[in-house]
Amino acid sequence: MTASERPKLIYVAMRHPRYSHETFIKRWRQHAALGMRQPRWRNVARYLHCDRIDGLSASVPTTDCDGVAVVVYRSETARQAHIADESARRTMKQDELDTFAQPVANMAVLLIEHVERPAPLDGFRMFMFWPAGSTDHPLARYAELLQRADVGWTRNEAADRVGAWDCPRVDELSSATIEPLRALSSRIAQLAGHADAFQREEPRLVLTRTVVLHDVT
Repeated sequence: MTASERPKLIYVAMRHPRYSHETFIKRWRQHAALGMRQPRWRNVARYLHCDRIDGLSASVPTTDCDGVAVVVYRSETARQAHIADESARRTMKQDELDTFAQPVANMAVLLIEHVERPAPLDGFRMFMFWPAGSTDHPLARYAELLQRADVGWTRNEAADRVGAWDCPRVDELSSATIEPLRALSSRIAQLAGHADAFQREEPRLVLTRTVVLHDVT
């Protein structure tokens, strides 16, 4: 396993109050289509929309959102060129106002990915978002569980804060079917339930169905 040299952006998508979850997903796709029409899109290698679905264990700590987006740039040079395009940036920020409850940058983090166990891009994906201030203690408690899980696993370590969100690590667990992720969420809930002294450091989960919108890799 080696760290990827391609910067990776993950953001949590929360709908504008005017939308239901279902209508937001359609509006989010429109926002994505607008972004992919911009000339700067040549800098992007991969773009995923991961739509939130039900199915997590009832007692597991969760993140309240409608989905999670994954953007992988071709290189750091490409990422810098992408954000330097002021015209496209203004266009997308204006469209964000009609799409999301808050600017994307408020819930985005730039990451370096470490693929521990490869898995297909599509299918189902469960995200574990680690809160600010997480220490080695809770991370170590989950390490064996994640190492033994029969699902794909990508460990993402924060490279830089894009906006206000301080999220030091995001784990992605993926599977062609939903059942292994449901079972894993139950085991995570058991660990979290036995960690009262460290409750604020427990990861927050989101279960999603992955839609591959762009992939040139």
